[in-house]
Amino acid sequence: MRYCVVLSLLMGLITPAYTQTNSIGKQLPVDAAPPEQQIFRYTLVEPLSYDISIAIYEAQGAVPLFDRLAMLNRDLELVPAAATSWERSEDGLRWTFHLRPDGRWSDGRPVTAHDFEYTFKRLLDPDEASPYAFFYYEIKGARTFNQGKTTDSKTVGVRALDNLTLEVETEKPCPYLPFIVAFSGSGPVPRWQVEKYGRKWSEAEHFVSNSSYTLTDWQSGRHATLSLNPFYTGPHKGFLEQIVQVFTTGHVGTAPYENDEIDYLRVEVSDLPFIESQSELNSQLVRYAFPETSYLFFKTDQPPFDNLKVRQAISHAIDRDALCRVVLRNTAIPAFSMLPTNFPGSADGGLNDIQAYNPDLARTLLAEAGYPKGKGFPRTEFWVGKATPQLNYVAQAVQAMLKNTLGIDLKIRSTEDKVYRDNMYQWNIPIGLGAFNADYPDPNNLLGMVWRSQQRGFGRQAWNHSAFNRLIDTAAFELDHDKRMQMYQHAERLLVEDVGGVFLYHNLTLELRKPWVKGLKENKYGYPFFTWIGTVHTEMYIGRR
Repeated sequence: MRYCVVLSLLMGLITPAYTQTNSIGKQLPVDAAPPEQQIFRYTLVEPLSYDISIAIYEAQGAVPLFDRLAMLNRDLELVPAAATSWERSEDGLRWTFHLRPDGRWSDGRPVTAHDFEYTFKRLLDPDEASPYAFFYYEIKGARTFNQGKTTDSKTVGVRALDNLTLEVETEKPCPYLPFIVAFSGSGPVPRWQVEKYGRKWSEAEHFVSNSSYTLTDWQSGRHATLSLNPFYTGPHKGFLEQIVQVFTTGHVGTAPYENDEIDYLRVEVSDLPFIESQSELNSQLVRYAFPETSYLFFKTDQPPFDNLKVRQAISHAIDRDALCRVVLRNTAIPAFSMLPTNFPGSADGGLNDIQAYNPDLARTLLAEAGYPKGKGFPRTEFWVGKATPQLNYVAQAVQAMLKNTLGIDLKIRSTEDKVYRDNMYQWNIPIGLGAFNADYPDPNNLLGMVWRSQQRGFGRQAWNHSAFNRLIDTAAFELDHDKRMQMYQHAERLLVEDVGGVFLYHNLTLELRKPWVKGLKENKYGYPFFTWIGTVHTEMYIGRR
């Protein structure tokens, strides 16, 4: 009997840890801190807006606030979100999404297929000027509507068949359409708030969302608070009671992290010497290869970059190994093509020789182009956006390599990010340092979205290659997976050979995470990554310290 009493007492002590629930009734893990301590803090450059479907670059803080029709899990696989299921028609031209019948906005209104129809047509409206409208051009009528060739939104192939059924029609069969609707900018917006308040609908006092979190406080210059949404009934309920975005104006170093003001910090290369000298900080450093590629792009429709030999010379003049090993302190992997190793469709190193470092060949090619030892080559502005320490290091290293090897004189021009993007889309940048991280695990994203030519104002650069474009367009609508991947591999070879871009490195993500940040599990690629773009943040919680 005595043992039974002791066992009962022990069970009584243990049970509360198992039965803790947060404010929306989600049971917390055994090692979780109490609900009132489930607050996650991180730094963020203050958003100009939380209207992410229109201001994708300026509203990155809004990503956790919207459930798209589908989302990506930690393995970058599609999982249901606002929609419970979806299917493709036999001819591959129509996708039908079935919404959750209990979906609710944070003001209690039902989430309907009409909300998604309104959202997609709004972000394609040229008057809204969404910089990511091109992302949706596979949808029937999207391109012509967005580019002003028609003003009738009914020509866009997105329609609510009823409150819970959304149909999306594509120009041709589009096997990756679910990835497009899972993109972070594809969450719905509340039409009644948009029509009442215009762009101000995303301010905290007017904000309405459909995810596990909603914006409850926005103190300009200080912080914003994302709190659990009591009306949320979906499959991705969060553990955290609040996500606090602490606003910064730029690089802050490690001090806020060391002072426990934040729980997580994206690390810059300039921080590494100090972090590596501190055993406690170094033990909390995480690095992993989330698919991202940095590259040089050119104004290829005008001299001197309309000359293939000039572009080839630049590609052979850059020592990527030194760039990654010395300049970036082993926080990047040399890139010789757009698709990282192990990414779907990647040649996995088969293209490395085409743009390999070869200074003698670089000098020969530049001389053949009419600029021996750089003589007569115009002094050119080298544009860099987001003036982080890492990008500054890279720009300076590239500048020095081209000067020392080729005699090319580049003048670095660091600009505010929006100025950089506006000029990029208008093809005003003669040579620029660009980067693109994968929005979804399909080569159409990294090849088609970035390098398939568009008209000025809609494409990221002037490079235009007809055979590449045909392959990208054909592969986009090919339903046979193996044939698609072969087409993308052929297209990427053309991109590398024609030097549409000079590929520099695949970045490694560096993060400091407090020991009490829990729930970030290792994915099938072998790393426990953190991102807002999918469902990972809803698995995160604060453990007992």
